[in-house]
Amino acid sequence: MKKRPLCAICILFLVIQSIRVLFSGVEETQPSALEKVVSYGEKQVELAGTVYRIEEKKKVTAVFLKDSTVSVAGQMLNESELLVYISKNETEQSTEIKIGNRAAVSGEAEIFETARNPGNFDQKTYYLRQGIHVLVWAEQFRILSLDTKPVRQFLSEVRGRWNELLVRHLGDYYGGTMSAILLGEKSGLDARMKTMYQKCGISHLLAISGLHMTFLGMGIYNLLRKAGCGFVISGLAGGILLILYSLMIGAGVSSLRALIMFMVRIGAEITGRDYDLLTSLFLSAAILCFRQPLYLTDAGFQLSYGAILGIALFSPVFSEMFGCAQVSDRKRRLERKKTGRILWMQSKGLTAFLWILNGLSTSLAVNVFLLGPLLWFYFEVPPYSVFLNLIVIPVMPVAMGAGVAGSALSLMSDAAGGAVLQICGGVLRSYDQVCTWAGMLPCNRFVAGKPDAPWIVVYYLVLAGLWILFKYIVGKREQEEEKRKSGNKISNKSRKPCRLPGCAILFFAAGMALVCRGGFRLPDEAQITVLDVGQGDGIHIRHDSLNCLIDGGSSDVSSVGTYRLEPYFLSRGVDALDYVFVTHGDDDHISGVREMLENQTFGVKIRNLVMPLLEYQDEKLIGLAQAAAKNGTRVTVMDPGDKITTGAAEEEKGMVLTCIGPESGLEVEPGNETSLVLDLSFGEFDMLFTGDVEGSGEESLISSGLLRDYDILKAAHHGSKNSGTEEFLQITAPEYAVISAGKDNRYGHPHAETLQRLNDAGGTVYSTQDNGAVMIRSDGVTMTISGFQ
Repeated sequence: MKKRPLCAICILFLVIQSIRVLFSGVEETQPSALEKVVSYGEKQVELAGTVYRIEEKKKVTAVFLKDSTVSVAGQMLNESELLVYISKNETEQSTEIKIGNRAAVSGEAEIFETARNPGNFDQKTYYLRQGIHVLVWAEQFRILSLDTKPVRQFLSEVRGRWNELLVRHLGDYYGGTMSAILLGEKSGLDARMKTMYQKCGISHLLAISGLHMTFLGMGIYNLLRKAGCGFVISGLAGGILLILYSLMIGAGVSSLRALIMFMVRIGAEITGRDYDLLTSLFLSAAILCFRQPLYLTDAGFQLSYGAILGIALFSPVFSEMFGCAQVSDRKRRLERKKTGRILWMQSKGLTAFLWILNGLSTSLAVNVFLLGPLLWFYFEVPPYSVFLNLIVIPVMPVAMGAGVAGSALSLMSDAAGGAVLQICGGVLRSYDQVCTWAGMLPCNRFVAGKPDAPWIVVYYLVLAGLWILFKYIVGKREQEEEKRKSGNKISNKSRKPCRLPGCAILFFAAGMALVCRGGFRLPDEAQITVLDVGQGDGIHIRHDSLNCLIDGGSSDVSSVGTYRLEPYFLSRGVDALDYVFVTHGDDDHISGVREMLENQTFGVKIRNLVMPLLEYQDEKLIGLAQAAAKNGTRVTVMDPGDKITTGAAEEEKGMVLTCIGPESGLEVEPGNETSLVLDLSFGEFDMLFTGDVEGSGEESLISSGLLRDYDILKAAHHGSKNSGTEEFLQITAPEYAVISAGKDNRYGHPHAETLQRLNDAGGTVYSTQDNGAVMIRSDGVTMTISGFQ
């Protein structure tokens, strides 16, 4: 670092900021004055602020305000930044809002939610990084001042019209994708395409990144340089273009990183200084983290900077492993010989082979270095992404160039511009096909789960040690070569030790992923997690290699399967469910299961769907069964007395899951009363899962004689007063009761009568409303129960 003093200073600053964020806290994480007041229950607010950003979403218009004055509970508070949602169904005024307007808003304020289950998205932390603490749902919105920010408003309008142009010529599917690629506009991005790209490891193409900034900035710079313009004029033109582009797309972490690095590079060329990649990289990181220290915890920040750092540090390691220098030497020797058709073909073949090896070296360097954040934030690794990126990245400039050129040409001739834009559609169609083929390959994804933080630390310490070993071996080799004065020719014998660190890194990275996944498999323990799915049910049961889900749906959380169930399973290293039990056909029990069944190609696999007896299946359950069969999931029913056991159950060491209801012939309509009821036994630990059973269904259970004492009862029907009668609780005598219900739900669940009956029965109540996910662990003798929050 003696040769890079600025780089060393920036690294030291980043270390200090990391310590502040992780251990001592930073000002940005402290609640604002308005957030404190809203947390006490005061939600009705009136405010005035200045519009600085507008985003169009599917159901609302998101308006970002700064320098706001807020009236709440008789107090006047200042809030630096706020997010306001305006319903598109209730107002047309959102189309008249312009950046720079002063606006008055009255409505209901709320605090952003933290993650309610392991692996779920933390909305609060996401907005804290943007300096936003409170969301206001506008009931009234009016513009106080027509003042605008001309440049930013112009860029916002350009972005909107450009998006419309792309969608008009390419359709919603590919137009929305190109809009995400060129404009960072993801509201029109097809959900299936987004998932497909993510699972195949090429989702970085859908984010504005250094690739985009380099293409535009360096493209203009090199074009002007070839036209005879000087360094200053060319650099300023490229820099101004990137600044305007960053303002238009919203200036995310990746684009700001690329902008700063571009300016440093141009500055180096103008002043005649050498450009140092690492200094530029850490300088840009220090600038961003000085402005917002919480960027250090952001997935986009870690992936953007990690990719560049990985290439800089580990690409040479893998180049040595693949013998790129030897291939390059052989190519040079061929080029020195007399020309001939055979030699020319050999030279071109070596050039292509060298390009592949260099590409693999770069791709491996990125994947190995990013393994930590990939597992921490996304819980899985797409093994074939190393090769897919060799195909898709070189073609991306074609799509981007056609997108920019076609859009510009449309200003003069809409038909001609549209024809050029079809090139983008062709590229995207080829991406779809490549991803489809990759999805059909065996082992197309490896779900490892979320590792513990110490494992991440150990991983990077070992990587650092192997990198230092590589530098030491290369240094010793160079010293020996200088002593022998053998020029550039290096013997194979002296190269072999240089290949060892690269091989060791690959084996260690694979071992890290395998150990992470294996850590979630505990053969001597049963784990039950009652997930917070809002107003609904979703219960994960795990023992050894067996994974089951009882219900999975919600009536107040949209796309609960996509945003709550699947991320949880992936974070726990679960890529397949052996059995999914649906107790009855209400949406708050099956909506998420339906989503998962429709996403079997890239989602969590469901091997068996278990349903109540045929006489208790309504139209929704029949439709669910058809969706399961269509997507390759086996459908079966469970009679009272049927059991599912783990391998060691016969030795009284395994787990037994027994159906105890509903009995045939209840003569009631399918619904709550005919819910599937399951009895779990693991050693001395017992738990009862009741679905929404009530009325005659509960009476049938009482008279059946199958009920007994339970350590834990999953309370029926979200704690409704119509279930869990005194007689039922007297028989089951639960030590704990777990209630799954949504916060502030419209039904008032759990009802006070139910809570009183549970209290009178001596049961301690845990609720997903208060605790988030409720996690239960037992070794068959003892048990623990805790909330995620």
